Amino acid sequence: MKETVAIAHPNFALVKYWGKKDSNQNRPAMSSISVTVDSMISKTKIFKNIQSNHHQLFINGKEESDLSKILPPLEYLSEFSGTDEYLVIESQNNFPTSSGLASSASGIASFVTAYEAHYNLCLDINHKVEASMLGSGSAPRSLIGGFVFMDHKDNYRCSQILKEPEWPLDVLICIASKEPKKISSREGMRASKKTSPIYQDWLDINHKHIDLALNAIKTKNMAALENVAEENCKLMHEVMKTSIPSISYMTDVTYSCLSEIENLRSLGHKLLYTIDAGPQVKIICDPTSSEIIKNRIIETTDVIDIIHAGIGGPPEIINES
Repeated sequence: MKETVAIAHPNFALVKYWGKKDSNQNRPAMSSISVTVDSMISKTKIFKNIQSNHHQLFINGKEESDLSKILPPLEYLSEFSGTDEYLVIESQNNFPTSSGLASSASGIASFVTAYEAHYNLCLDINHKVEASMLGSGSAPRSLIGGFVFMDHKDNYRCSQILKEPEWPLDVLICIASKEPKKISSREGMRASKKTSPIYQDWLDINHKHIDLALNAIKTKNMAALENVAEENCKLMHEVMKTSIPSISYMTDVTYSCLSEIENLRSLGHKLLYTIDAGPQVKIICDPTSSEIIKNRIIETTDVIDIIHAGIGGPPEIINES
């Protein structure tokens, strides 16, 4: 029986989106810029389900009853494949799932990549972006390696700003907790859009932050990227905090990491941080400083682990035999 396996990497947004323009189509309300990371992997295998007449999804070996993220991209892609056969979808992550590490983005991107190859579809990037977005608003960015720009003003076109070797930075993912988050990103976004008094300010600043980040990445200006990425991160978390109910994903461990980051900066290390909808702190730094930064964070905080990564590439089809 034919099986197809794909891997994809998560991406971390430097200019983030938080809020949907269209919940039915899962479309972000703003543009975003991200970096793909290499050592974190979602691996997805698909094959025909000959045991039952419905789709089955397994994540890290456990069957999921909620197929709400996978069915919309699957149904969209089936229009191109012309098949109505049911699939078994087995996805595994080598990093904590549903804990603010973009596992949905890499999981959906790996599924779309596997499905396209399984049915020999040869889709263009726009159709793959559309399929991925139906599952996760940030998944289209995981279809492309390096630094990625997703432009909501241009029908969510995704383009590569820099390829992975062009600015060889390290990414240190500080794991503050491995527990699944209590409030999903989708729930949080709905609450913020409806109730945060500064949500419109968040929308209004997006274009400025995009322009600043694009210029910083193209010129490889770490200080400029630090300024805009951290301002954007702080504003997003302020939007969450001012929502009803108030949303906070950060923990004491998160804050201790931020405190140590300031100490490391005072010692001359070049780095920036970002935090998504979870407690984990992602540090982007010059490779010459990464071991010092990593060791200091481990010594001075209660982080569970630090994943040491580099800039990642696009999804791949792999042969497991």
